[in-house]
Amino acid sequence: PFDEGHVTYVWFDALLNYMTAVGYGVDTDEARAELAYRWPAQFHIVGKDIIRFHCVIWPAMLMAIGEALPEHVFAHGFLTVRNAETGKAEKMSKSRGNAIAPQDVIDILGVEGYRYYFMTDVVPGTDGAISFDRMEQVYNADLANSWGNLISRSLNMSAKYFDGCAPAKPASADAFDNPLAKIADGLVERYMTKMDVLDYGGAKDEVMELIHAANHYIEDSEPWALAKDEAKADELAFVIYNLLEAIRIAAHLLMPLMPQTSAEALRRLSCEDEAASDDLKDICTWGLLAGGQPVEKGDPLFPRLA
Repeated sequence: PFDEGHVTYVWFDALLNYMTAVGYGVDTDEARAELAYRWPAQFHIVGKDIIRFHCVIWPAMLMAIGEALPEHVFAHGFLTVRNAETGKAEKMSKSRGNAIAPQDVIDILGVEGYRYYFMTDVVPGTDGAISFDRMEQVYNADLANSWGNLISRSLNMSAKYFDGCAPAKPASADAFDNPLAKIADGLVERYMTKMDVLDYGGAKDEVMELIHAANHYIEDSEPWALAKDEAKADELAFVIYNLLEAIRIAAHLLMPLMPQTSAEALRRLSCEDEAASDDLKDICTWGLLAGGQPVEKGDPLFPRLA
């Protein structure tokens, strides 16, 4: 106000939104509680072209008013397009006609598939070359053929062999070999090590190890053969229980990537109440599935793309 020739730079004004949006400057108990919960931010996730504003101007403003600084500023790269003919990454441009609109991707992959692809196949911190061919490849391999297939087969067998319910929890966890429980042991710690540094692809790989193992477990244990032998009833229940427990844990860990389908997987297991838990390590402890509850196969969560 003391200088008619000076104007406030827009980034100075805009940066305040980070704190005012979560209660700063509002004199109510509710706003103060919200601010205390949300601030300081663990990560400011910004584009690499605006590092200056978030690493110079914003910290200076916070220091000036005596407020805590964000713990990290994480700058992501730009999306480029993979040229189908040359294989090289090109800048997205309307004039070149190579721009990919988000809605076009959602029309093919759905919202959940869209989230999964961009969080796991585009590495944070670097430029990412995208293409429809690669999107479909990731979707079919990870979601349709692996995760979705595991859910459909396991819930179908559980409903078929146990009158629409999950089998009862096995009386002895040592009765048969359990490769899935071995992978689940320490899984949350390995997963969180990756998530804590925004390595979503690495965190996904930890979960997919359990999912891939569960699919192999189906082929190795052959539940359909066990179901034909009454003497193998306990082993059949053990196998199906393990598959459902692997799904339950994987659904919780995939929740940040695909919240809707993860919640739906838990609902089909009659475990929807678990989704409200904040303690990931406790809720992903092996063996918490009660057993005996209704299960529902439902429609495929991730229909394969032609």
